[in-house]
Amino acid sequence: AWGKTAEIVENYLNKGKEVAIEGKLMTRSYETKEGDKRYVTEIRCNELLMLGK
Repeated sequence: AWGKTAEIVENYLNKGKEVAIEGKLMTRSYETKEGDKRYVTEIRCNELLMLGK
């Protein structure tokens, strides 16, 4: 998360909190120093809704 969304996540969310996220699923790859290829899947969050209590 970036910007204001990152501030909200940092201040109000922790493991186990329920959220609904609207965004785009992005996959990228990179190579480690050892030459291994790694894959990362990220959600580029456009909207975040905190659920529950």
